[in-house]
Amino acid sequence: MQYLVSGRDQGGYVSLARATTDAALKKARELLQEGYVDVRICTPQGRILLSDEFDQFDA
Repeated sequence: MQYLVSGRDQGGYVSLARATTDAALKKARELLQEGYVDVRICTPQGRILLSDEFDQFDA
């Protein structure tokens, strides 16, 4: 099972796979810090988490 982390910047879209919740959250937050927009995480169950939901997912 994998988490997919995606985001968009001026160069286009990026989509990265991560094996754990913690790794997905870490990469998503890194993308936000780097200026990516529309950053989201897709869970193995198909749930889409937007950046304002990351803190809830962490709990």
